[in-house]
Amino acid sequence: MQENGHRWREDRTNAENEAKRNKIRNLVFPVFAEINPSFIKTLGEDMARIRQTDDIADDYFAEAAEKIVKANDNSLEISVVPLLELKHWRYVLWRTLEDCSFSAETFEKLCGLLERYRTQPLGTVTLSGKTFQSPAYVLKARRKVLVLSKKL
Repeated sequence: MQENGHRWREDRTNAENEAKRNKIRNLVFPVFAEINPSFIKTLGEDMARIRQTDDIADDYFAEAAEKIVKANDNSLEISVVPLLELKHWRYVLWRTLEDCSFSAETFEKLCGLLERYRTQPLGTVTLSGKTFQSPAYVLKARRKVLVLSKKL
């Protein structure tokens, strides 16, 4: 922080253990550091790798979404066939829908349907007519596209 020209500022609540993050920093990390003196250094290095992994995942998603997601005036269309050709299609679908508040159960039902569509003989699983809802959105499955729109 100081290397970026910012002065150090100590928040008075950092020493208190009311917030979970402070409790972990003040009580748990010292125990880990006692067990393994290089814990803090190793954790910092691991966090840098996790940030890099997150960047890689963001790049993968952006590239995949560019090929399968099409925005219209009042909806978003997700092309099912190119989606299901992706090795990590569940991740791409989750990232596409993550801000729409679909429950984990609803998302798993959607993925189950798409998995059956992907693995069963052609024509034995129908997407058309299936609807998935969140509090603010509806996702309608059509022949080879999922259409996401806000509820009216």
